Amino acid sequence: MAKKMRLGVIGAGGMATNIHVPSIAEVENCEIVAVCDLYEEKAKALADKFGIPKTYALHHEMIEKEEMDGVVVLVNPDRTYWVADTCLKAGLHVLMEKPAGINAYQAHSLERTAKEMGKIAAVAMNRRHMPLVQEVLKRVKAATEITQIDSRFMKFSDIHKGWHYASAYNCDIIHALDLLRYAAGSEPKDAATVIQQFDSPVDNAWSSIIRFENGITGTLRANYRSAARFHDLEIHGPGASAYINLGFGDLKCEAQIHYNGGGSMYSAASAGVRESNVETLDAAELAGSDKYSHYYGYKAENVDFIDCVLNNKTPLCTIEDAAKSMDMAELLLEKRI
Repeated sequence: MAKKMRLGVIGAGGMATNIHVPSIAEVENCEIVAVCDLYEEKAKALADKFGIPKTYALHHEMIEKEEMDGVVVLVNPDRTYWVADTCLKAGLHVLMEKPAGINAYQAHSLERTAKEMGKIAAVAMNRRHMPLVQEVLKRVKAATEITQIDSRFMKFSDIHKGWHYASAYNCDIIHALDLLRYAAGSEPKDAATVIQQFDSPVDNAWSSIIRFENGITGTLRANYRSAARFHDLEIHGPGASAYINLGFGDLKCEAQIHYNGGGSMYSAASAGVRESNVETLDAAELAGSDKYSHYYGYKAENVDFIDCVLNNKTPLCTIEDAAKSMDMAELLLEKRI
């Protein structure tokens, strides 16, 4: 019989209930043996729903009493470091929801601890895991040298209330930043950022231009005073350009890839737009499911973590790699103009 990973879940909020635990429950080579939450009634409700045998209020107690291979840490970002650090030092593999701590210092500290303990520490940067993102990057890289990538994440939120305990930039916009850095496949060399406050006592809008070490130019735009949630990624090169819709006011995800048909364009007004060969990709179709947790990469990141633990592999987003995205976030804020 194939080995099963024995997994604990720490945090029984919305991400656990609606996303992670349902997708983990579908994985045959893993069993959730316990769930923990400071509000134990939440842990018990989650356990009852998914047939999890044990519940705890304190993760220290769960670590002491349960035989586990690893844990999924789904607590608020300001508690992630302490919980993940405790679990790693107890000899457990860890998958933590983003961000990897609330700053680069915490992320690099977890990196050092994971290395010292010889344990996997993976970070749930789910956009990387989306079948749609993976397929678009594969096709574009096969068709062209990438020259520019533009990443955008807009929504309407009072972040001084919702993100009152930690930076929304490091904790939320990090999704769009990490996707940009991942697609570029390089570290930032230089940057400039305009930061603004729109009807807010704290910064809530950021526009950055970045030059990566490999020559790619990138932009990152985020604003918490847009009409709805808009999230996308554009990738450009002389042979192909792609637009990945990660939600334009809704949860539908799709992409278009335009391949250069030859020749150059002078003026759309005077000569029209020359034709390009276009591919359209649908996120749900590529994932083989219309479940949000499937096509938005959440199940894939859980499967990746479980597979890496059982087969001694390297996760798609290690703590080391996630720490570099935190480094980039702090660089962009430092380069304010």
